[in-house]
Amino acid sequence: MLRIIEDGPIFSSRNSYRTPLIMAHRGGNTLAPQNSLPAFERSCALGVWALESDIRLTKDGIPVCIHDADIEKMTNGEGEVSSYTFRELMKFHIDTGVDSDVLSEDELRIPTMAQYFDTCMRYGTVPFIELKEDNTAEIVIKELRRRSMESYAVISSAKFEHLEETRKISEKIFIHHIFSSKDRIDDLYNLGYAGLSFKIKNPDDCPAGLVGDVHEAGLRICLRAADDRETMKKMIDMGLDYQPSNKVFGY
Repeated sequence: MLRIIEDGPIFSSRNSYRTPLIMAHRGGNTLAPQNSLPAFERSCALGVWALESDIRLTKDGIPVCIHDADIEKMTNGEGEVSSYTFRELMKFHIDTGVDSDVLSEDELRIPTMAQYFDTCMRYGTVPFIELKEDNTAEIVIKELRRRSMESYAVISSAKFEHLEETRKISEKIFIHHIFSSKDRIDDLYNLGYAGLSFKIKNPDDCPAGLVGDVHEAGLRICLRAADDRETMKKMIDMGLDYQPSNKVFGY
């Protein structure tokens, strides 16, 4: 029996050539350093549907946007985000990535979640929030509610427990399971208003019937990733509902 795919304001437009629902992965990591304010700004200015960023908490509980637990890969510091207070963390700056040698120190500080949300609100872009740690969902949703953004955002995670925690707190927010499997389809259906991604880079490698099976369960689906126009068009033709991109370009 076909289950109805739930709608919400973030899906007011269907994924199509005219309105591709592109999500800028790590904030648009080929336009500027990943998860940086310039990446956020440049991606949104190009008209992406959603802006993906990773959320971690400082020692004093401030949510910031950074992919790795350790700051050494992306900044001039070392150690884990959780070992620094917010004020201590702001002493470091991003020193890796596109234009990291020409951007200002203010532009290269690790953004707060609040700054990330500010950018999304200014452009009308969907925040596609990846939870990296336990006990973060409530903090994120509280801020979304304060901004009246709860229905205009996505919470995603590779850890299914994060999505279960999210759904206990909010019935309104769309949830997305990263690198999922067919075994999770019924679990996501039971949580409601959900989508999932499969770790399939080439759409030609997508198993026959997979998209239909997901849609039949009333869920939304994407693959990884629409990094050129040809791949983007193939994914739209397949009936995918949205698509992450590592190489954001004008649409």
